[in-house]
Amino acid sequence: MPDTPSTPDMGLRDRKRLETRHRIAEAARSLALEQDIDHTTIEQIAARADVSPRTFFNYFESKEDAVLGHTELDLAPDTLEQHLASVAGEAAAQAVVDLAFLVFGSSFGDEHERLARKEVLVRFPQLMRRQVSRMTTVAEAMTGAVRTILERDPAWGPEAATPQAAEMLLGMCMTGLRSSARHEGSDPEEVRARVVATIRDTAVRIAAR
Repeated sequence: MPDTPSTPDMGLRDRKRLETRHRIAEAARSLALEQDIDHTTIEQIAARADVSPRTFFNYFESKEDAVLGHTELDLAPDTLEQHLASVAGEAAAQAVVDLAFLVFGSSFGDEHERLARKEVLVRFPQLMRRQVSRMTTVAEAMTGAVRTILERDPAWGPEAATPQAAEMLLGMCMTGLRSSARHEGSDPEEVRARVVATIRDTAVRIAAR
């Protein structure tokens, strides 16, 4: 399993949680591909990941979620609020990029993760609905967080912080992060700086006549 890179803003507790979540997901995926998902149990997954079944449920609601490998941090409102506090005072583009790093950790540019998830969806198409549902939940939570960032930014404010604006900025950040990390190396500081610079440059060019 690839190492789990992190950012300087991510605390030790969050890094440990991401590492454990990745380990459980890797164990679930490998077992499912070896012996089929129906024959894979949570007890087997926990044993391979070297955690207790009780710990498993601290990270995933079901073995299906673990097999899909949803490795972003918890998206509960209080957790997101903590992340929002950590980026308070930053310009909107920087704050959104940093928030995405805090939530998704090493998933940007992780070709192994992308291919592994694709493999399980091809092998177990019954998981597609669950995958779409999870992606929708993540998108809604992140869009709400981005709206909060925009509302608190003097350059935007509540009136300009529309759902459409939040979705557009989040989409730009996520696309830039994935592309930059995958094609140009995954050093967190370089990736973050490059994506923020690209977003700002794009905004200037769009506004220019």
